[in-house]
Amino acid sequence: MGRDKALVEVEGRPLVLRVAERVSEAADPVFLAPGEPGRLGDLGYPEVADTAPGAGPLAGMAAALRASPHALVAVVAVDLPFASPRLLRMLAGAIGDADALVPVADRGVQPLHAVYRTRCLPAVEESVARGRLAVRALLDRLDVRLVQEDEWRRADPEGRFALNLNRAEDLALLH
Repeated sequence: MGRDKALVEVEGRPLVLRVAERVSEAADPVFLAPGEPGRLGDLGYPEVADTAPGAGPLAGMAAALRASPHALVAVVAVDLPFASPRLLRMLAGAIGDADALVPVADRGVQPLHAVYRTRCLPAVEESVARGRLAVRALLDRLDVRLVQEDEWRRADPEGRFALNLNRAEDLALLH
């Protein structure tokens, strides 16, 4: 994008706030994991520091799992402008005994729009410590139930939850 995705303006406000507000419809508290607290300025949400600098989303996920007062945590990437509160609530309600519920969309598994149990923390921290930073690789270490399209479409009929913004031209997909 040529700039910090979290601060890209979407409908007059930073993308990070759009995503946080959507997640707040399904989860409380909502933590921001900007790498280093304060990096994005005061956005009105509590922040957690990555468990290891420069370790990407997995380090932020570890910090949120550690900080959560609940047994379940909704993990949502900042570049998902259509994060779905209904889908997050559905995942949380259907988790059963699994460590995580992860939807599968046309681009594959969506581990950064999923629900995890806080008991996943040791596996996440070990992955970070060993430098195994791919979130999808973490799934191989957990008891994950993949949620197929026929199931998640009941909560998100358009399937826009998986639309992510990686390039400036992706902003056109918001309309």
